[in-house]
Amino acid sequence: MEKRIPELVPEHTTIVVSAGGGGMFGGGGSFRGNVSINLVPKTERTRSSDQIAQALRRQLAGMPGVVVMARASSANFNMGRMFGGGGGSDSRLALEIRGYDLADARRLSQDAKTLMQNTPGIADAQVGRDEGRPELAVLVDRSKAAMLGMSVTSVANTLRTNIAGTQAAFYRERGFEYPIVVRLREEDRERIDDVDSLLLSTPGGQVMQAKNLVRLEGNRGPVSIDRKNQERLTRVNAEVETALSEAVKAIRARLPQLNPPKDFSVGFGAEVEEQARAFGQLQLVLILAVILTYAVMAAQYESLRDPFVIMFSVPLAAIGVVGILLLTRTTFSLQAYIGVIMLAGIVVSNAILLVDYTNTLRHRDGLPLREAVERAGRTRLRPILMTSATTTLGLVPMALGFGEGAELQAPLARVVIGGLLTSTMVTLVFVPAMYTLFEEGWGGLMKGMHHASPQSNSRDDSSS
Repeated sequence: MEKRIPELVPEHTTIVVSAGGGGMFGGGGSFRGNVSINLVPKTERTRSSDQIAQALRRQLAGMPGVVVMARASSANFNMGRMFGGGGGSDSRLALEIRGYDLADARRLSQDAKTLMQNTPGIADAQVGRDEGRPELAVLVDRSKAAMLGMSVTSVANTLRTNIAGTQAAFYRERGFEYPIVVRLREEDRERIDDVDSLLLSTPGGQVMQAKNLVRLEGNRGPVSIDRKNQERLTRVNAEVETALSEAVKAIRARLPQLNPPKDFSVGFGAEVEEQARAFGQLQLVLILAVILTYAVMAAQYESLRDPFVIMFSVPLAAIGVVGILLLTRTTFSLQAYIGVIMLAGIVVSNAILLVDYTNTLRHRDGLPLREAVERAGRTRLRPILMTSATTTLGLVPMALGFGEGAELQAPLARVVIGGLLTSTMVTLVFVPAMYTLFEEGWGGLMKGMHHASPQSNSRDDSSS
């Protein structure tokens, strides 16, 4: 593989190979190896890192006796760690199978691996837990041991002393201590049959061979047992060759085929879990941003009505956000969510210009409502277009993805551009209309209350 990779990846600069230990794909072991490939800058190659990983995955799949997994470094996953931490898998997609029984977990994990392998757009499905190492289980006949007056602990201690040894004392000489371990000679404990021939003493003074009281069974014990929230966990990791949301949707539609037992649960982990946790935290941040924006405007205006009219421009920016994501085929990532939070404070600036100048014309110059709204729209049109155009043009280079790593921040710029353009067009029409409706409705209500008060007073006078 070390000879083939330079030919398959001419875009490489350095190749680092490690073998016999843990790699980027999970636990360690002498049978695991890892090859890290550093690429030339993006401007000097025609293939992206994801395309190179997909090509390697197919070109190296035919090597006998080798399971090859290839993946590009995931910036979204690293970003997810900033908002949630944790994460027990380096793969972008992982199914987490939670349950106590190891046999059922093994069966479910193999079924999940087969399901993911047969799902389009998903590759390198692997069970995260190793099958286990061979071990010899010693089963004690408890009823027979009880009849002889022996406990399981006494039998186990005798076997351990004979095979592994027990420290009996220390030998001290010239200030040094040497442990004295009592056990059988190596030639008497080399074979499995030697365990059956061990002698056990009963409390009654009888001596018998261990094969009369114990039974040996070959088994496989797990190398490690992962836990999450105090539950046993088995991960099935995979890489995605499509959008992560599409892969999750395809697998979620097929999850009922696994038919897990009642005490088992199957869910998503890795980047899916981190993204969901980050989105939940960003949702709280967005709500706080909207509340704080409204609070600041309410304090400045000394009114609750005008800031409420201005805040109508915030949800209308979602039209541009959805539109530009569809137009540019950009997924709604963490960076796009951060762009939405930025919009909550940016899009209100245009509405502030309109509402503030309208109030100035009405209070300073005494203009009627409709005339003040129309003049404010004509006067503030140029400043609104100038501020929106400068902000939009300033974000265009970032939205186009120029430079190394720019594709990470491109969704943020695109979301801000789309929301700002839509908000600008909507603000010039919608906010003046809402301002007029609120003012006319509030003015009519106050006028009605003013006319109602003399009538009530006349009734009181007549009755008196």
